[in-house]
Amino acid sequence: MPPGALRTPLTLAVLSLLRERPRHPYEIQALVRERHVDQVVKMRGGSLYDAIARLAEAGLISPVTSERSGARPERTVYAITAEGTSLAEVLLREYLRFPAQDYPVFVAGLAHILALDAATAAGLLRERRDAIRGTHDGVARQLAADTGGLPRVVTLEAEYAQALRVAELAWLDRVVHDIDAGALPWPAVPAAPPAGTS
Repeated sequence: MPPGALRTPLTLAVLSLLRERPRHPYEIQALVRERHVDQVVKMRGGSLYDAIARLAEAGLISPVTSERSGARPERTVYAITAEGTSLAEVLLREYLRFPAQDYPVFVAGLAHILALDAATAAGLLRERRDAIRGTHDGVARQLAADTGGLPRVVTLEAEYAQALRVAELAWLDRVVHDIDAGALPWPAVPAAPPAGTS
């Protein structure tokens, strides 16, 4: 397995929770939601279970026991290995120390925004602003309701994500205002060639 396949935020999330104590995947998934790690780590469908299988195959975690509760299926409990502890420490230090060069799709869209007329661009940015505001407000409500008993340090990632949303909302407000007010010069969009021509 390529080493890069294991050097992901999801890997760090799983290893960090297993450093606290052995757990089964369902408990890990519940803690990821409870601690709002799902706000900053991409998890879709069975991605957590796939990650656990990859980590076990790589010897970074190992099954230690199985649990059964009532009629529920048997759950395998995993513990972190010495190699897993080492990788978790390396990833954590890298992630905190070095700014990563991400390639978000929004920034790629901004790089080509002049392919649209100003009114269309402003409308799309308004839609983005409204979506981010909705996410921000929803997360704020969830944090207020869920984090009463959690120490702040456990939800720093959600707090940081909220700070980024606030900054982006302010930036989007300024850009949309400048487009609407004509303060952001906007060259005419070149006409597209007729279909079927090259």
